Amino acid sequence: MDAFLTRDAESKLIQQRSAQARRPSEHLLEVKYANGTKRFIDKPPHVDIGGTHWFYCGYNAAQNLHLIGHKVDSLFSGDILRHSDGKTFKAGHTILMSPAGKKFLAIEQQNGLDGEDWAVYKLYGKKLWQGYAGILSTPKKNEYVTVIAQFVNPSWRDEDVLEADLSCADTVKGKLSLHVGKASPGWFLPSAC
Repeated sequence: MDAFLTRDAESKLIQQRSAQARRPSEHLLEVKYANGTKRFIDKPPHVDIGGTHWFYCGYNAAQNLHLIGHKVDSLFSGDILRHSDGKTFKAGHTILMSPAGKKFLAIEQQNGLDGEDWAVYKLYGKKLWQGYAGILSTPKKNEYVTVIAQFVNPSWRDEDVLEADLSCADTVKGKLSLHVGKASPGWFLPSAC
């Protein structure tokens, strides 16, 4: 599920879920859950990179949850709303559910920064891993940090292993994997770029 939406795209998703989501005014989003309604209220300034803005991004029937896009100043992120009780949990602008739906990858993006921040969560719970989706340089004094490689095309191999392609200068150089079923998860990287 992806939360990078325009108001037009949001309008189409709301029409599909008209019984559960609606926008009664420009800066108010309401999402119905089993026993109530959750209100998401935008906060000024209402400009591209400023304020707080909410977007309805869809419903996952298998997990019984809604994805709500959340843009705060320059951060593009999101929350999931559990339909059964209306409880919200931190997510990302995009989430990728594991095969059994017990974990998910949450992707966030700071406007103007190269690359994304990724986090893996247990569904409705604990954060298992978080980090930059790539490899950064280790600068010496008076040098800038640069992006050496980025992790792209994430997918779940199984419930405990997240995979991605390693991209160096827009060329895929191999697969890498993150084993989130271990006590201290870490990426297993192919040779560097």
